[in-house]
Amino acid sequence: MHDLTLLYAEDDDLIRENLLYILKDYFETIHVVKDGEAAIDIYHNERPDIIILDICMPKIDGLEVAKLIRQEDETTPLIMLTGYSDRERLLDAVNLKLEAYLVKPVDYTKLDTILKKTIERVSENHIIPLRKELIWDAQTQILRYKTDVIKLTKKEKLALTVLAQNINHYLSNDALIYHIWHDEIPDDSHDNKLIQLIYRLNKKIDEQTHYRDKLIENSYTLGYRILYRDI
Repeated sequence: MHDLTLLYAEDDDLIRENLLYILKDYFETIHVVKDGEAAIDIYHNERPDIIILDICMPKIDGLEVAKLIRQEDETTPLIMLTGYSDRERLLDAVNLKLEAYLVKPVDYTKLDTILKKTIERVSENHIIPLRKELIWDAQTQILRYKTDVIKLTKKEKLALTVLAQNINHYLSNDALIYHIWHDEIPDDSHDNKLIQLIYRLNKKIDEQTHYRDKLIENSYTLGYRILYRDI
C-alpha cells in the first residue's frame, strides 16, 4: 500500500465494490463517488494523486469530468473505465492525456501493471522545485524554502497546487478562479480577489526568499504562471 490518494468514480454498485476490494491494496486513502458531479467536488476539495473514472455516469459522464479536470490540470493521471460498447467514445479523449483505459470487466493483471507504473511515477513527482531552494510538496501541500516552511492559507495552497502542476505554462484567470473558488459562483469580484491573492502570496514568498523576481508572473492576456529559474 502506498501513501497516495485515489478518486474512484463508478455508478455500478457491484463493479464498484469488487474493484474497490482490489484498489485497497494499493492506496491508503480512496475517495469513492457514484456520479461525475461528486467526482468534480472531490477533485477540487481533496486533490487526489490518481483518478479512475467510469465513462458512463449520472449527472456528468466520465469524459466530461476528465475534460473539466484537464482545463486546469495537465498532470494528474486519469484512468478511464469503459464498457465494450463505449470504446468508440474514447475518440473524444485523444487530447485528455489519459494514463490508460480499461474495458470492463477489468483485467486485474493489466490493472496491476498500470497502477504500479502510475504510482511509481506519481511518487517521484510529488516534490516540485519552484526556484532554487524553494520546494513545493504536492502531497503534503507544504512550501519550503531551504529548511523553513512558508505558512500558507487554504486558498494560497489551492493557487500553488494548480500553478505548480502547470509550471512554466500560463493559466488563464478563469481557470485559476474556477479552481480556487470552486465552491462559489464566479462574478466580477473574483478577478480582483485573484489579483489580491496572488499579490499576497508573492509578497509572503518574497519576504522569506528575497528573490529578484516575483515567483508568480502575470501576463495581461495569458494569465499567471510560475517560471522555474535556478537562481
